[in-house]
Amino acid sequence: MSSPVPCADDPLTPVSRSDQRLSTRWPFARLGRPFWVFFTAALFLDFGFDLYFFLYNLFLLSLHYDERAIGMIGSSLTLGNLVGTIPVGILARRFGLQRLLLFCFIAAPLICIVRVHVPGMAGQIVFAFLTGVALSAWPVCFAPAVAKLTTEDTRVFAFSITFATGIGTGTLAGLAGGYIPVLFHSASKLSSPTAGMRVVLIGAAAIAMLGAIPVSKLRIAPAPEPDSRKLLVFHPFLLRFLPAFAMWSLVTGSFVPFAPVFFKKQLGISLQHVGMIFSASELVQFCAVLLIPLLYRRVGATAGIVVAQLATAATAMVLGRVHSAPNAVTWYLLFAGAQFTAGPGIYGMLMSKMPESDRGSASAMQNIVGALSQAAASALTGQLIIRSGYGTVFALNAIVATSSALVMVLCLSGGTDRDHVDHQPIAQSEVT
Repeated sequence: MSSPVPCADDPLTPVSRSDQRLSTRWPFARLGRPFWVFFTAALFLDFGFDLYFFLYNLFLLSLHYDERAIGMIGSSLTLGNLVGTIPVGILARRFGLQRLLLFCFIAAPLICIVRVHVPGMAGQIVFAFLTGVALSAWPVCFAPAVAKLTTEDTRVFAFSITFATGIGTGTLAGLAGGYIPVLFHSASKLSSPTAGMRVVLIGAAAIAMLGAIPVSKLRIAPAPEPDSRKLLVFHPFLLRFLPAFAMWSLVTGSFVPFAPVFFKKQLGISLQHVGMIFSASELVQFCAVLLIPLLYRRVGATAGIVVAQLATAATAMVLGRVHSAPNAVTWYLLFAGAQFTAGPGIYGMLMSKMPESDRGSASAMQNIVGALSQAAASALTGQLIIRSGYGTVFALNAIVATSSALVMVLCLSGGTDRDHVDHQPIAQSEVT
């Protein structure tokens, strides 16, 4: 085993002023090897499931499922994520983060492989639910793992670079999802583009499973045991954080899952070009999320999140009013970039405000609230698209995003000293 990560502020190492400023803004070196091992695992998971979920709704569309059915299947996955959250949180506390992460990296891809062979709406709903249960370990364990592998000074940057790289892999996933199924269909004896999509979906799940290799090499130090008298008592910060997060999750769970269907079915764009749009949106998100720590550092976490939410509302409103494909693509790229910049601030704020022993349960509660909101958003969005069209969906997204910014200001601005902020000097984890 390697020794624990050394402190980056070693007084024996001379550092110039310019290097100090660079380290403050972009603290790559101070993140340490254990974080980068975890980062590698996240890279496999992000690329595999970016590719899988980009193609899956289009796969269902090719099997003649409409938006209402796709919304119900998406809601089933989200509800499975919700049901799995509490057991996963308990198991993570008992067995550690690594074992639950291994479960996620192995079980979720296997279930996803089975999904592409399941016929009928009932089977799709059941296996979507099981996929959600298996994937629930990732949001529960992700934030505590990053928090454990970083310090207070590097935490927001670590979340930002993890989010940004995950988004960046979506650029490749979109290109792969747009072109590879067509190539399979034209260069092989597959009977239809649907068969090509099925092959790519299986490959995407296999790529996600490769992340189990770096996870198996990671040893994350266990968190202190929480006070049993406080297990059923909400931390004061959670009482203010969860309502704001619930409203924002309605926005993130609404239109984005339907975006490939919108461009292909509503605007008549080919699968290859839909893949290029998805890749471009991921590239925009990559740049935005990577640069957003500069805004958070200047104006603070709450104000930075509010700026992202208001930008999302503005772009959603314009997106609902455009009719040509080029304009729709342009404003969708801006919408996607604005929406995802709130993520690093939200996750970093929660992990920094919670005591280390409470981070696992706080992350589980966050996942429960987010899953409930996103399940409702997915089901309602599918219904609204069938009944009223996409314009109504965009207008409601703008209204809810603006309301979410207002709730964020009312609930989270002006934190008090009672909100714990972790100042752990070094990340205490190892890599075998």
